[in-house]
Amino acid sequence: MGAVVELGFASRFPDVLAGGLEVSAEALAGPGGTARALQALADFDAYSAALRAVLVDRLAAEIAEEPLEGRHGQPTRLSGNIAHAVAVSELAALQGTSEHTAARALNFSTALVNTHPAVHEALASGDITEAHARALVDQAATLPQHAAEPYALEALARVRTRQGRLRTPGEFRALARDLRERLHPGSMAHRRAAAREDRRVWLQPEGDGMCTLSALLPAETATGMYERTDALARAARRADGEARTLAQLRADALAHAVLGARERTAAAPSAAVPFPEELLAEVKAEIVVHIPLAVALGASDAPAILDGHGAIDPATARALAAAAPTWQRLFTDAEGTPLALGRTAYRPPAGLRRFLQYRDGACRVPGCTRPAQNTEADHTTEWQDGGTTDAANLALLCPQHHALKSLALHHLTHDRTTEDTDGTDGTGTPAPALIWTTLLGQALPAEPLDRDHVLAPRATDHPPRGPSGKPATRGEPPGTPAHGADVAVREESPPPF
Repeated sequence: MGAVVELGFASRFPDVLAGGLEVSAEALAGPGGTARALQALADFDAYSAALRAVLVDRLAAEIAEEPLEGRHGQPTRLSGNIAHAVAVSELAALQGTSEHTAARALNFSTALVNTHPAVHEALASGDITEAHARALVDQAATLPQHAAEPYALEALARVRTRQGRLRTPGEFRALARDLRERLHPGSMAHRRAAAREDRRVWLQPEGDGMCTLSALLPAETATGMYERTDALARAARRADGEARTLAQLRADALAHAVLGARERTAAAPSAAVPFPEELLAEVKAEIVVHIPLAVALGASDAPAILDGHGAIDPATARALAAAAPTWQRLFTDAEGTPLALGRTAYRPPAGLRRFLQYRDGACRVPGCTRPAQNTEADHTTEWQDGGTTDAANLALLCPQHHALKSLALHHLTHDRTTEDTDGTDGTGTPAPALIWTTLLGQALPAEPLDRDHVLAPRATDHPPRGPSGKPATRGEPPGTPAHGADVAVREESPPPF
């Protein structure tokens, strides 16, 4: 066994979190010491989660006490729940998380501390873990207020088996869900009708050029879709020479059903399931791919970027480019797109809006990942304060952050302390350096979407130098831009394939 390592913790903020925490080297050296240390750490994790819930709830209460009327003359924003939106934004900035994660933490903390004190006490004492508490609070949140606390107490009493074993969070989540169905005072029919209103489809980017496509649907609809997809996959699997697994065929059959399948007739009850690559030509929606020119020409195998997802392999990028009816260049002022309208117009025209989408890539607020197509063009210096409709004074903000800025609760300002810019990301025009300042005074740089990790040369590469003394570029014809330069093909010109 390796040597015992002395571990200790002291807060960076001793005026707030006093004292220290140490792992006893003597305890670790004894039989079972490591196991006991893990048990002790689990207790500390539970206590830490309980304390964090108290502090998050307190932060929200303090923000709610602040004057939040904001700028006068603004229409109703954020459904009137301004304090909650500000608290979520502050929490996300404080903890370096997304606002979705911050909102979940705030809702959980508020419910745990104020609605479920018994669950909070069990967490603080280490009787349950944070995962158990979250499972319980999530299920209780879908109950009427008068039924939530009795349900939580009943579920808490069942967190251990009859033999006293603490159920795993997965086991307890299933138990809590079933118990909720049993104890819910509302009729199943009414609840189902309300739940149907939440049906939706969402996309989750994954690694290696893949995505998870999820859908929340009525049970019979989703089951029917799965059974149909499974039947198509099993029928295709019987074909001679078919080497795909059943799971792969199900995925390909689903893609074919959405992108390429036409209504089948009785005379043609079945059809072969194509491979995903054969469906690229069926994609008719507008998509944006940032392709280094060398990749488009086949002279480089560097990745490209699919907007809304991230890095994709060069072969897929070239296939998408070949299927596109036209190409559009990333606009610069030299290409005829007006980037400065001054005070002649308030709303940016389509060309300027497209330029902002390519330049910013997402909401400019730090940590916000809302894609550019779901944002609004905001005047950094407000129009009513003399701001101009120029690329240098426009930035993309999601509707929520746009509302917080318009209400003058959070602020987006030009960074006058430096002449550096955030970079062009291939657009040819620098993005303005901006600062996002929250209600509590957190000042954070508001940068455009960083694509350098995909499109720019590797920072650790040290390529051999050519005769001119400049780094030699492998696999690129003379005169082609570096990997970070996006394709610049004239608008409405056909792809060169």
